[in-house]
Amino acid sequence: MSIEMIQRRIKIISDLQVDMNKVKGNYDEALENNPMYQEAQQQEEDMKKVKEEAKIKVEKVKENPTLKGMMDQMKELKEEIKSNREALSQELADYYKDSGSMEIVDEDGNTKHIKFSAKLTN
Repeated sequence: MSIEMIQRRIKIISDLQVDMNKVKGNYDEALENNPMYQEAQQQEEDMKKVKEEAKIKVEKVKENPTLKGMMDQMKELKEEIKSNREALSQELADYYKDSGSMEIVDEDGNTKHIKFSAKLTN
C-alpha cells in the first residue's frame, strides 16, 4: 500500500464529510420548517422536564452512604477491568509477534481468535 493511496483515501473521506455536512444542514433546515416536527420538539421538551425532575429524585436516593460505597467499588472495578484489557491487548500483540498465531486457547479449552484494528490519529 503506497502513501499516495492512503493520502487519496484521506482526501476522499474528507470530501465526503464536506458533502455530508451540506446535506445535513439542508435536512436540519427542512425539519425546522416543518410544523409537525416543531410540535414533536415541544412535546419532547416537556418530557425532558419530567425526566429531569425524576433524575433529581434518583440522585437524592443515590446519596445514601451504602449506595455511594457500592458506586465507588464499581468505579474501581471498571478501572481495573480497563487496565487489564489494555494489558491483554499488549500481551496478545506480543504473543502474535512471537508465535505468528492468530488463535489462542483459553483456560476452558475454547479457541479464541485474535483481531487487530488500526486507526489513524492526528
